[in-house]
Amino acid sequence: MKPIDDLKPVASYVRKFWKPFSLGTLTLAFTNLFDVLTPFALMKAIDAIANRDMTALTRAVGLYLLFMAGAVSFRHQWRVHFGRFHHSVAEDLRNRLFQKYTSLGPRFFEKNPTGELMSLMINDVNTFRMGVGPGLLILMDGILLIAFIVPFMISISWEWTWKSLVLIPLIPFVIRFMEDRIGRVSRKNQNDLAALSGYTQELVTGIRVVKGFSQEENRQQRHREFSQVYADSSNLLARYDAFFEPALQIGVAAGSVILLAWGSKDVLSGAVTLGTFVAFHEYIKRMIWPMAALGSGFSMLSQARSSYDRMANVFQTNPEVQGEGSRTISKIDSIEVKNLSYTYPDSQLPALSGLNFTLKAGQRLGIIGPVGSGKSTLVHLLTRIREVPRGTVFVNGPTATDIRDLDVQAWRMLLAVTPQEAFLFSQTIENNLLFGRDHREADLPHDDALAVADAVRIRQEVERLPLAFRAWLGEKGVNLSGGQRQRMTMARSLAQIAEGHPATRAQLVILDDSLSAVDTKTERELLDYLKTDDTKSPVTMIVISHRVPAVRDCDLIMVLNNGEIEFLGRHDDALKNSETYKNLCALQSESTDPRNTEGAST
Repeated sequence: MKPIDDLKPVASYVRKFWKPFSLGTLTLAFTNLFDVLTPFALMKAIDAIANRDMTALTRAVGLYLLFMAGAVSFRHQWRVHFGRFHHSVAEDLRNRLFQKYTSLGPRFFEKNPTGELMSLMINDVNTFRMGVGPGLLILMDGILLIAFIVPFMISISWEWTWKSLVLIPLIPFVIRFMEDRIGRVSRKNQNDLAALSGYTQELVTGIRVVKGFSQEENRQQRHREFSQVYADSSNLLARYDAFFEPALQIGVAAGSVILLAWGSKDVLSGAVTLGTFVAFHEYIKRMIWPMAALGSGFSMLSQARSSYDRMANVFQTNPEVQGEGSRTISKIDSIEVKNLSYTYPDSQLPALSGLNFTLKAGQRLGIIGPVGSGKSTLVHLLTRIREVPRGTVFVNGPTATDIRDLDVQAWRMLLAVTPQEAFLFSQTIENNLLFGRDHREADLPHDDALAVADAVRIRQEVERLPLAFRAWLGEKGVNLSGGQRQRMTMARSLAQIAEGHPATRAQLVILDDSLSAVDTKTERELLDYLKTDDTKSPVTMIVISHRVPAVRDCDLIMVLNNGEIEFLGRHDDALKNSETYKNLCALQSESTDPRNTEGAST
């Protein structure tokens, strides 16, 4: 199957879902053919009445009923097939967008508001669906009706045909004129909707902050401004759209006047029958819908094209992490960083500069430093959330493999990362705890869910809830405290290193300042739980924290300052050789002695 051509999306989707589209087009053609034949049967019936021929009248009525039955039958079929076609297009677009979102890195989401991305997924997908579905359908409906009606009109009278349709050649120019304006206004309308959606999403997410600063009225006023801009552009689009169809119908309506002026003479002179005149006038009236269909169809396709252009900008965005590697490994024996430097694309100063260290299996590396020293940047590079420079990070020496040569997904399966932001999903507590595991819900909580809940000291708190582990969390876990959310996200990582993990067991645990909302005692208990002992398989750890007690017992302590390693070694040596570390100890200690860090707290 060829990929979708972003320059010709409608044609590409017609090729991709050709079967329902072809069946829909075929049944639409038969529907229109039977529909166009009914005036012919009407003509026969009127002439039979005029001639008092009951036999001919009976045949004409029978034909009329047959043609009507055929039209109704095939009309049902094209609705079914075209429905399958445009809903398949929408499903494919939604899946493509979601897949693209999952492949893009932090830089893309930092530049594009969540509300705008949701607007693409919902509003723009639906607008494109309406364009390639109902829009394309009524456009073809109009074209097919014209193709069937005009030959019937010519067969009755060539003179009547060209005179009544003399203004039709002007219609393509009207379509072109209106299509350009509708497309331009439609793009602005979609952008205004995206801005309104983004602001609304941000407002709802931050409602606690809004209320805390008593900004309800100010935010409501700003929301009304966004809403008014969207309403104005919607009204402008509606005005253009409302003018489109009547402008196309003027030419056809004029044809009826011309027929009355010219055709009535032929009827009165007996050159044509009354039935012929009525049938021809019926064909002229039926030309009104095709003209309107051309207008509506082109209008909807123009809006669809505008929406797809917005989505195409996302499809054409290259991921930060290209994922060109294909090698896989089953375990992590060591990670070696050599002269690692990294500068953000929009920055002039490096976030990291010349980092060198080696972490062996079972070791714990503590990383500490002031805000903005590069701690989280290092995590993003090691986890390949951002692309790490080639030749700087190697796995499993001495025959080391460049991390860029590893399959990205396979590498991440070996990691258990607890990020700074404690993000939980609107699912049950058990599903959040076992998010990285394939499991089926049973009547009782999964044993691993109970185990990790015990490990992070949250089991009793969960069991006090009405549904315990089946309790449903609000958006981002809003119905839990900050400390509970952090412990839940840490438990989610612990589930990845459980001995009974059914898939590849994670071997590197990364805690990215993920214990800042828990008390020092709980932090110590959690870190002690993760220590390697004789009863556990070795777990390699990277602990990032602003708290000295969180890193003081690590095998290695890395002190980062301005993106550089100020010190790398043990706690006692750090106190002697790192000014940053000594200052942090002094700030966090209840004693004036910087060596006393037992009472360190937030």
